[in-house]
Amino acid sequence: MRLSKLRRAVSERLKSVCGEDARFDTDLLIEKAYGIPFGKIALEGDREVDESNLEPLVARRLKGEPTQYILGQWEFFGLPFYVGDGVLIPRPDTEVLVEKGLELIKGTQSPRVLDLCSGSGCIAVAIKKHRPDASVTAVELYDQAAEYLSRNVALNNAEVEVRRADVLKPVKAEEWGKFDLILSNPPYVDGKAMTTLSAEVKAEPHTALFGGEDGLDFYRAIAENWLELLGEKGAVAVEIGFDQGKSVPAIFKEKGLNTAVIKDYGGNDRVIIGTQSALI
Repeated sequence: MRLSKLRRAVSERLKSVCGEDARFDTDLLIEKAYGIPFGKIALEGDREVDESNLEPLVARRLKGEPTQYILGQWEFFGLPFYVGDGVLIPRPDTEVLVEKGLELIKGTQSPRVLDLCSGSGCIAVAIKKHRPDASVTAVELYDQAAEYLSRNVALNNAEVEVRRADVLKPVKAEEWGKFDLILSNPPYVDGKAMTTLSAEVKAEPHTALFGGEDGLDFYRAIAENWLELLGEKGAVAVEIGFDQGKSVPAIFKEKGLNTAVIKDYGGNDRVIIGTQSALI
């Protein structure tokens, strides 16, 4: 079948699960199935292809499996990351957290950075690749996510220490030392919102999404258990849900931190910064 005809047909089929993104997802799957670069697919319309190569990928997408899982890899902060069942898919909004994290350690020589609920490791790896002098530790609890984390550290040739720990439980400060920056994109979806998630998001691990009935369990745990690991001039930066711009700062303010709310490029509250010193 001619590629242009197959492309149109698949795009129509995928509208039921992808909506306006059907053509975009179609081209990603075509690139995966035939090795045709994404940007050149429109130029290859007269090419004859075997539709059976693409059909298994389309079938998986129609069942609600995220395109990123089907591809097996996704880009974040200009870097490649393996993704699949059991790990949260890196999202562009989280790049704001990395940007702010890099700003916070800009004037610090050889900073120590801690990434909690690391998942795929996209935050920890991105920090390390842009600050090679940093000592970065990534913390993950679950086996599947930790496997992706280790694979992504190797994929990007990043010297990131991987440690297994439950962020919700107390830590022994003497076993961790002090850090100049603590980062986290923790689970923050509340109980009500969990029932309204799309099929694609529901395919991602529940443990990477659900933050307790009010969505704030992990922020409380970070404030209670992990802030003691901050150095005197250290900072904490966490990603939040669009409606948590008041509730999360309140948690850190109770611990005596000065806070600031950073918006993402869509204008939504996205990152909370907390420091013991005054924020400029």
